[in-house]
Amino acid sequence: MIKLKSLFFLFLSLVITTIVATGTVIAAPGTTSIVEYAKFNSTSLGSSINYAVSLPASYNKDSLQRYPIVIFLHGLFNDEKDWQDRGIQAKLDELRSSGKVGEYIIAIPYGANSFYLNAKNGLRYEDAIVKDFIPFIDKTYRTNPKNRMIAGISMGGYGALMIAFKHPEMFVGVAAHCAALFEELPKAPTSPKDTRGKYRYEIANQLYGKPLDLEHFQQNNPLQLAKVNIEKIKNLKIYFDIGQQDRYGFEVANQQLDSILTKANIKHEFNLVEGEHGWSFLLARTEPAFIFYWNTLKQN
Repeated sequence: MIKLKSLFFLFLSLVITTIVATGTVIAAPGTTSIVEYAKFNSTSLGSSINYAVSLPASYNKDSLQRYPIVIFLHGLFNDEKDWQDRGIQAKLDELRSSGKVGEYIIAIPYGANSFYLNAKNGLRYEDAIVKDFIPFIDKTYRTNPKNRMIAGISMGGYGALMIAFKHPEMFVGVAAHCAALFEELPKAPTSPKDTRGKYRYEIANQLYGKPLDLEHFQQNNPLQLAKVNIEKIKNLKIYFDIGQQDRYGFEVANQQLDSILTKANIKHEFNLVEGEHGWSFLLARTEPAFIFYWNTLKQN
């Protein structure tokens, strides 16, 4: 009997390990929230793309209920798994358990290092999000498209603001955390010691062409889009935050965006606070950020 029990638990352990290793469905620790990993077909990119989706605790209990949806865009050199791996899902579950936020779906597509725009190199990630991913999520999961917002971190913060300002009719709100914004088209660094300038210039070459295309830059620049689409974005709920110690200097352009929106009388919430760049910044800011998400979504 003891041997049979040992074999049973060994088998059970292997099954659980296999499920987790394939990354298909993983329960968030200590909660009944579920994070699923799968693929969607992107016509715009001509390939299948990975994504993650976080489903609230009640999702499988009521087959008729529909939920608000947050499209969340990850950062540079990250992927769709970072949402859970970096502890963001656990923080969201804590806030739900304490009653500070309600239930909504979060969908995270893999964005490579694209900045989520239709780049000069031919990769059409903006189209992949707007034309492929969002319709797929609405068709596959019980979302309420009228209660949709977009958010992101770093590169994803840039992408979220850009897409929201270009397509405000698709969203009720937008949130960006340490968004990788450029106040101007980056120039080639004049000193080999200027590692920040070199990094920014390399990103610009990838996105805006080589030689750099100023028109293409402005067409995808959230600061410029905020100016030219003032009337269109007035109904968006807008939130963005960034650390005073951002190692890439993105706080400068974030402050400029704040000034642009303020001058245009566009309601928004901007927070320049203590902190660095990346997931640790969002981890420290999850409460105000996710309360903004919930307040935006529940009002519609």
